[in-house]
Amino acid sequence: MVISTSSFELAEQAVAELQDLLGNEPNLIRLADGEPDLTVIRAFAARKLREGVDSPERTLRLAELVTELDAASRDDIARRLSVHTAQFEALQRVVRALDAGADRLADVVTQELCTSLGYGKAMFSVVRGSTWSPIALAVNPELTGDFHELATAIDGREIALREAPREAELVRRRRPYAVDAVDTYRHTYRPLIDLSRPAGYLAVPVVVDARAVAIIHVDRQSDSLSDTDVHLVAVLAGACASSKERADLRRQISTRNEHVDAEIQRLTQALRHLEQPLTMPEVATCDLPRTDASTDSPQAPVVPRAHALTAREREVLTLMATGATNATISRRLCISDGTVKSHVQRIFKKLGVSTRAEVAALCANTKTVSGG
Repeated sequence: MVISTSSFELAEQAVAELQDLLGNEPNLIRLADGEPDLTVIRAFAARKLREGVDSPERTLRLAELVTELDAASRDDIARRLSVHTAQFEALQRVVRALDAGADRLADVVTQELCTSLGYGKAMFSVVRGSTWSPIALAVNPELTGDFHELATAIDGREIALREAPREAELVRRRRPYAVDAVDTYRHTYRPLIDLSRPAGYLAVPVVVDARAVAIIHVDRQSDSLSDTDVHLVAVLAGACASSKERADLRRQISTRNEHVDAEIQRLTQALRHLEQPLTMPEVATCDLPRTDASTDSPQAPVVPRAHALTAREREVLTLMATGATNATISRRLCISDGTVKSHVQRIFKKLGVSTRAEVAALCANTKTVSGG
């Protein structure tokens, strides 16, 4: 028996040779009708060898077949282990690539799936409301066939989810699905399937905040996909979700920093404006007291601890002593209401009072600057 590189083909060949050696036994017929499995076939052949067959030649050939199946099983296990190890290492590389290229996540994911992870084709789509949009496609460089039309069709156009029932179900349930060759054209989006021509494919959602925000499609073109592929791409989708969350968070922080910087610049400009001397037109618009003899101009009260006040705070205190409101003080001194409030709070603190009434009482019990 020639050992094939495919365990599936080897299993089929082993069943055919067992039929030649043993005839159409019921158990052997069931093996032939089902999906061939090296372990099951080897166990059947070993049992028949123990039970004995009708000639030394058949016994020898059956023993050789069991030995070949043992060797093939070991090779298959070693191959699978090698594949899984390579996939794990490739997955680590993909995750590192995602961290380094979060701003081009779709391109990084599809390229790595078709190089590091060995898939035939990979497509990345974003989900927005009731639509999905394929935005990136990669094709394994070793894959034969012309997929130029497929690449051209991946242009970011929005596709209604109702036109792709399987994708709609994936978005709704946030669970992956796999389609074999038989079901490739059932409930799928035919325009892309016709151009891709896969022998089955796998679709996995990228879930952020309990919502499917993207879909990853992969296929092996001529080979079927296994549960291992589902788990592998699901892990990658999880890495994509984490990468997107981190990118969104960095973007939010950057936006907030920009807002803070803008506010600081605005306040700095306002402060510079306040520190500039008034021009004559600005002075003319201020509500200044008249200087004629009939005007009773308020005099600054001599108040304990008043020496701690600034010149501007003394002006505010003088007007406060007359019962002037913040708005009046603002007009008289040509400053904003907010600035008046700040001066008032500092005056309260320096004089050890907490209300305007206390300030008025304190001023009433003292003499004015003029000694009146």
